[in-house]
Amino acid sequence: MLGTCFVCGGQDVKYRFPCCRERYCSLPCYRAHAAGQCPARPEAEKPAKKPRNEEDPEDLISEVRLCALRGHVGVRRALQNEAFQDALLALDEAHDRRQTLEKLMEKDKYFMKFVGDLMEAIDYFPREGQRNG
Repeated sequence: MLGTCFVCGGQDVKYRFPCCRERYCSLPCYRAHAAGQCPARPEAEKPAKKPRNEEDPEDLISEVRLCALRGHVGVRRALQNEAFQDALLALDEAHDRRQTLEKLMEKDKYFMKFVGDLMEAIDYFPREGQRNG
């Protein structure tokens, strides 16, 4: 069991708030938390919510690509592996996720294969010089 929802106390938690990393279970709980005061999100740092039509298309993944991810055999196989699930959970719970991700990318060949499968599934091929950009 992963824990309970920070907002409603429900048992079926699936997500984490980006501000405080507490777990929540649903969109209504997310909205309730976002509308309230989170101690991890000082008033001065609250970003103005961007209207949906102003999101940068580079930051979004299309429904077609999401479907491709869901159906990719390599991605599905990796996500069914318990050791890999543990590595993803450790990454999610890490205090410095960027550093933890970089270590995984340097030392874990299985993780790099997973990243390659993800990129293949969404047809993402970075241009020269973009990797560390």
